[in-house]
Amino acid sequence: MMKIPLQILLVSIWAIGSISAIANSAISATPQTPPPPNTKPGGGLDPSNSFCKKTNQPLTALIPPKTPGSTTAKNPSFWFYIPYAPEDIKKGEFVLLSQDEKTLIYETDFQLPKTSGIVSISLPLSPEYALKEGNYYHWYLRIYCKNSTRSRADLVVQGWVNRVAVTAETERLINAAAPDIWYDSLTRLGNLLLASPQDEKLKRDWYKLLEFIGAQELAKEPLAGPFVVNQD
Repeated sequence: MMKIPLQILLVSIWAIGSISAIANSAISATPQTPPPPNTKPGGGLDPSNSFCKKTNQPLTALIPPKTPGSTTAKNPSFWFYIPYAPEDIKKGEFVLLSQDEKTLIYETDFQLPKTSGIVSISLPLSPEYALKEGNYYHWYLRIYCKNSTRSRADLVVQGWVNRVAVTAETERLINAAAPDIWYDSLTRLGNLLLASPQDEKLKRDWYKLLEFIGAQELAKEPLAGPFVVNQD
């Protein structure tokens, strides 16, 4: 049997270890898929223990419960079911951050429309708020209830949005009210329903889209329009 000199053996072991370390480093640097969102308040922000008015349905983010929703829009809209009237809350907050949460993209306070129901908020059209293709963003919606005595939010939902490229296929999916391009399909259908609330086909498509995320019980809730965003 041929004997391998000790120096060569040690160099070989070092080289293998270095290659392994480089490979592991490359794997750890690979961007991870964002974790699942919280479509309803939970954890330490249990709505049953909050200062908020009791409601039949909880605050709900209208997003897929397990995966980030996609958009082709630079300045997409986000939709929520909010079971409160303006007099029930002090204020609401919407915050959009980069995936690593080191960069604040957008932050605003808002008031609710006059009636409770399904409400939307859109990113301003200014270029500094535009989402970049291929990037994930993390958003939070916080509610501060009227009778609360604490400084932190009483209710919080959070989720992710991923901007994808506009293609003929994404346009087809959006026009078909398919859930694949979630934010755009929901926004298109919601705006059409706001304009034509008695359209039976639109109502059926709306039900199917909400059924996809397990929120079909909200399909008959009124569309209350956009949040009233504070301008100061």
